[in-house]
Amino acid sequence: MSGHLKVLIVGAGLSGLAIAQGLKKNGIDYVVFDKESSPRDRNWGVTIAWSHPFLAQLLPEELFERLSECQPDPELNSKQAGCEGVLIRDGATGDTIASPPFPGVRRLNIQKTRKIWSKDINVKFGKTVSNIELTPDGVTAQFEDGTSESGSVLVGADGGGSWVRKWLLADQATPQVMPYIFLNFPMRFTAEQALQMDQMMHPIVDVGVHPKSMYIGVFLLDKPDLHDPTTWIFYILATWPKTVTPSEENADMVDELRKRAKDWADPYKSAVEWIPEDVKAKAVPFRIWGPPSSGWNNQSGKVTLAGDAAHSMTFHRGQGANNAIRDSERFVNAMLKVKGGEMSLSEAVSEYDEDVIARGSREVEISRIQTEAFHDHANFLESPVVKMGIKPVATVTNADGEQTA
Repeated sequence: MSGHLKVLIVGAGLSGLAIAQGLKKNGIDYVVFDKESSPRDRNWGVTIAWSHPFLAQLLPEELFERLSECQPDPELNSKQAGCEGVLIRDGATGDTIASPPFPGVRRLNIQKTRKIWSKDINVKFGKTVSNIELTPDGVTAQFEDGTSESGSVLVGADGGGSWVRKWLLADQATPQVMPYIFLNFPMRFTAEQALQMDQMMHPIVDVGVHPKSMYIGVFLLDKPDLHDPTTWIFYILATWPKTVTPSEENADMVDELRKRAKDWADPYKSAVEWIPEDVKAKAVPFRIWGPPSSGWNNQSGKVTLAGDAAHSMTFHRGQGANNAIRDSERFVNAMLKVKGGEMSLSEAVSEYDEDVIARGSREVEISRIQTEAFHDHANFLESPVVKMGIKPVATVTNADGEQTA
């Protein structure tokens, strides 16, 4: 392209930072904006598997080699530990239903990951977008503090409640609320309990499906001191169908979880029983969003989306982070085509959008089906995670031996 190529990235999450690292690595100008005044305290974990090769392209070698530092347990090597996969159990018996394998699969702690991936990245915090202005030369982002920044293209990597998505799609950007109670909270155990839980649970992903239409997952979030189990942080994900009780919206749901988990097997039963009495948790809105079949108008390549902003999927097949990283790699490659003169900005972003929209739409729907399956014990063996594992959609082989696209 003629003129200086500069990318404005809205959102300093997983996809935003991955895009920034990839652009920096390839000498493309960028700046990241995040509405938080400083990195958020909120923490959670994500699963990455098939996205490792794309991360290797995006991150400088020094950061890619530090991926283990982003893990809840930095000393865990899934291959050496013989746990290269995820574990799905019958919640009532503890028996294994499925254990989809994937070489190199790992969990990432979001706080650790953001801290490490922010290394030497130009992130401006406290920047809430108030308007996007299209100009003859590109795009200008305006912020609530009265400042603005101009660039060639703006990519919204600002999460499931994306402001940029709303700007692009108006009412079509509204997420769908899933009909399930969703709990997600951390806790610490006593030293004895923590050591026992660490032995009982699968170190990557350990989730259960129960005959009474309920899902529980028990995960390790962090081991701040590897030698002091009282510092270890575990967390629970739990979902079950909503009732008509309006009090569910604002009530502390931990006691309700305790009641519902009484007939579960370990490790889920003990994990819930050991929740400290002072831990409280409200139901979290459980939202998904898939792009419309028509996609979005990228304004001649000047505005697009990535990560959860482009496709907010449920966590029940563990595909959100993998697809966000794939988006990041595709976007950086699109910018390289522009930089090298292979494509115009409009052509490159449109090609990028075509992949993100098609891939994202498919996985949002597959993950939605998987969520329903985790609440349908009788038919769980027909679910996507049993038939497809945690592979990307494009590498799943159908009954005729053909790869799906």
